[in-house]
Amino acid sequence: MRNKSSFGWLTLVIVVFVLLAICVPALADIEETPTPQGNKARIAVDKIKSEAGGCSDDMADAIGEMLSTALANNDKFIVMAGGLADLQVTGAVTEFKPEAEGGGLGGLKKKAFGKVGVKTKSAKIVMDVKLVETSTGRILKAKSIEAKSAKWGADMSGGSWVKDVALTGALGVYSNEPMEKAVRAALAQTVEMVSKEVPKEYYRYTGEEQPSQVSAATPAAGETKTASGPVAEDMTLYTKYDFIPGDKVIFYDDMKDDEEGEFPYRWNLDRGVFEVVRLGKEFWIMCTDGGPIRPKMPDAPLPPQYTVELEFYNHGPKFSNRKFVIYWVNSNGRNIGSFKSYGQETGLAIRGKGLANKRLSNSLTKGVHTMRIMATKRSIKCYIDEVRVANVPKVENFDPVGFRLEPDHWNDPKSPILFRGFRFAEGGKSMREQLDETGKIVTHGILFDVDSHRIKGESYKTLKQIGQLLQDDSDLRLSIEGHTDSDGSDEHNKTLSQNRANSVRDYLTSTYNIDASRLEAKGWGESKPIDTNDSPEGKANNRRVELIKL
Repeated sequence: MRNKSSFGWLTLVIVVFVLLAICVPALADIEETPTPQGNKARIAVDKIKSEAGGCSDDMADAIGEMLSTALANNDKFIVMAGGLADLQVTGAVTEFKPEAEGGGLGGLKKKAFGKVGVKTKSAKIVMDVKLVETSTGRILKAKSIEAKSAKWGADMSGGSWVKDVALTGALGVYSNEPMEKAVRAALAQTVEMVSKEVPKEYYRYTGEEQPSQVSAATPAAGETKTASGPVAEDMTLYTKYDFIPGDKVIFYDDMKDDEEGEFPYRWNLDRGVFEVVRLGKEFWIMCTDGGPIRPKMPDAPLPPQYTVELEFYNHGPKFSNRKFVIYWVNSNGRNIGSFKSYGQETGLAIRGKGLANKRLSNSLTKGVHTMRIMATKRSIKCYIDEVRVANVPKVENFDPVGFRLEPDHWNDPKSPILFRGFRFAEGGKSMREQLDETGKIVTHGILFDVDSHRIKGESYKTLKQIGQLLQDDSDLRLSIEGHTDSDGSDEHNKTLSQNRANSVRDYLTSTYNIDASRLEAKGWGESKPIDTNDSPEGKANNRRVELIKL
């Protein structure tokens, strides 16, 4: 018969084993799979969005920053800027509950820590996370990450990757709270998932810049290789989108000289309350008391062909009934035409007569949206994002000299009225006319993500016209040349413009089956301006792609 002492030791061993099983993640959960030859994969964190109440865009941005740092703490990865990475992690916060019900860590752990029957302050976060192949946009893995925590603990396998990551930005209000533990647990799970799902062929880099010799392709002599990353966004939604921005900018508000809390200096006030605010890292104009506002540009007859663009921010489907109206103004200062966006409803009216009223098929999603007007000698077309909502013949004796904007009045700090980026540009000659008269095409219709070579979907129509020119004239050879404004260093701008020219060349060859020998690609950076770099309009004119006949 065993003595009581033996039973005491046996009990202690069992308790220790149980506690270790509870508190230490299984080895299978944190085991590091060696990478091929010890190499690393290049990865980036794309924007993390917020689709959850209680989680602001600033908080979602902060989660993205923490995730970047956590991935950098894992020796499998080199964390890069998005356009230079082979893989990207993207996602959205879908639940964010700093005051969740219950502890959520399971009965056994509650018993082990003596918490049976005790309500504890707890938190919960759910993230939908995707691992994406940058060059193709293919989703390699999609997973819902859920993490809970209580004041006395949190589930956190792989916690070493996030232990020393600083709680950044707007998340600081949850320092030393269950919500901080839940966020860290979610990030640890994300790093663990990514670590397991990256294909072996992506582990090919020995350092920050150089690919390992055994796995990286080397460009042929004389070949200019595009930087890794997607050439263009998926343009499926834009096949019926025919907007092309004017090629000479007359007015553009980039807000770079504005100050937070002040009235936007490039606008005139008719009535209302407006101020410059910051959302994340970007400036917006906020309206807190309804009224009209006019861009500071001299009244003058509008060109025969022109375009207008305006960005506005939508706070999600339940806030989509916010109204924005772009008015045409005559020489007496009266509104004589209007293009309206009001939730799913849109409308174009001239001299009080409604000419088009189209309802969008879906409510506007949370994020940035764009109103666009394209006037030609024959018609006026209006767009919300990629959807054309009006196409009417030119109206005779319609003689506007400027514009006025009137946003809705909605004084709610959770969903303020925000807009920015008003751009008015004169349309020009057709591409064929430019090519025949000057031997080159100057276009502002090929758009890119900020500081990236990825072509935006809004470029579809411009690229289609270029592709058709090349298909119709088999002898036509072009030099595709990228240009930037003067912001940033000379070296950075030259590299950026070269990569953008490469992207255009690659898109045309792959989409329109153009022989690559007919196209060259060059990047000039800021070295060949066509306008001043002292004004937003001048800089906008300098940011362009030129196609030179060879």
